[in-house]
Amino acid sequence: AEVGEAVIMLQDTEQGEGVQTFVSGGWLYITGYSREELVGKPFFDLVSPRDRAASVERHRRKISGESMPGLYEMTIIRKDGTEVLIELTSAYTIYKGNRANVVYIRDVTEHKRAEEERRQLELKAQISSRLASVGEMTAGVAHEINNPLTAVIGYAQLLMDRKDVPFDIRKDLTAINEGAQRVSGIVKRLLAFSRQTKPERRYVDINELIESTLALRAYHLSVNNIKVTTQLDPDLPETVADPGQLQQVLLNLIVNAETEMKLAHGKGKLTITTERSDNTIKICVKDDGPGIKPEITDKIFDPFFTTREVGEGTGLGLSLCYGIVAEHKGKIYAESKPGKGATFIVELSVVTEAELPEPPEPVVEQPEEVAKARILVVDDEKVITDLVERVLTGEGYQVDAVDNAGDALKMIEGQRYNLILLDIKMPGMDGVELYRRIQKIAKSLARRVVFITGDILGADTEKFLLETKVARIDKPFNAEQLRRAVKRALTGGR
Repeated sequence: AEVGEAVIMLQDTEQGEGVQTFVSGGWLYITGYSREELVGKPFFDLVSPRDRAASVERHRRKISGESMPGLYEMTIIRKDGTEVLIELTSAYTIYKGNRANVVYIRDVTEHKRAEEERRQLELKAQISSRLASVGEMTAGVAHEINNPLTAVIGYAQLLMDRKDVPFDIRKDLTAINEGAQRVSGIVKRLLAFSRQTKPERRYVDINELIESTLALRAYHLSVNNIKVTTQLDPDLPETVADPGQLQQVLLNLIVNAETEMKLAHGKGKLTITTERSDNTIKICVKDDGPGIKPEITDKIFDPFFTTREVGEGTGLGLSLCYGIVAEHKGKIYAESKPGKGATFIVELSVVTEAELPEPPEPVVEQPEEVAKARILVVDDEKVITDLVERVLTGEGYQVDAVDNAGDALKMIEGQRYNLILLDIKMPGMDGVELYRRIQKIAKSLARRVVFITGDILGADTEKFLLETKVARIDKPFNAEQLRRAVKRALTGGR
């Protein structure tokens, strides 16, 4: 037999112990014992205690004549105490006039390890693929939510700004506004998950970021009896990242671990480590909570998936972490065994100075144009054009509104505008194509366009916005945000 494969012969005693009467060189290699040590020794003495009873029972049933499956796996203990997973099959023969069992054995430890690694890679690929699909779905959901949500927030604030609104109605409006703002926050987290938001990059010391994040939770960790241990690599290099977003990831992981440990046993141990491996920074957040059930491991990064009771969590924390880490071109994954806690691992590439984004062009403020500036609003949602028109008219601007690009072109050809607020996503001709036509009509007017958007932009649109540096305002926006964006655009800011 080859190395890693073996043949042995078992002579059954009256008790069916399976004494080894012949062993090949492969079995010596697998077990670490000499031939003298093995011959005459019961085979089952080598079997791991956790497999021994089952393997002995199987052997006895086979020698009694019961039909058994041909291949069987078990773990044996080598002479040095290490474990080896073997796969065996056997057949009976006559040896020196006695019935004997010839056993063919193969060491499958590395094979099983490779299989598990392949399974994990396939699982991660499936998760990434599914999350990409969820991200696309999120884009559509966000767009559909943001239009009516902009109207709810905008009109609620307009009513709250009125002096003639009775106190009890103002109280109701406040509740409406706060609820709408809460929904707005959820939508923004969904957009972050779908990588809508571009990070603000600068050099970051990951160790300092971990320590400052732990400081934020120090009181809560203490009162919940969570002991914190850090093992931070003192030679960890700085990397270019968005510190605010990474702190959000760390905070989510720490709070999740804290909650799980508290619910499981009212206390816990949290361990955070950092290390560098080649050009990668590895952050591990480990807890001694109940662990993650295998059946939900591949769902934990899905938006809205949560194991919490209704009202105790949105299920967006880990999906947000996934989105932020992916935006940083990193990886985040979990390792866990039920009952033995969970470890969340974040891997980030070490980004060099050469990869820092170019600094933005300096903004030169121009004298404010007359308050009677004429503005064209182009959006296919009437609730948006009505709101924008009402807010800007209240500021003294002259406002025209249309719901499609064709009518907008006619308005531009017949009227001079100081500013155009242009929705990117519209049926028929979209905002990008309309902008390109405006450039052909008057380049000076194209410089006074502000895009309005309410969902995830495609790669081509993102590239277009980066190249043209066109200003934008994201839905849902409130009246004050709209006023500031318009004033900034009219005075030459971007």
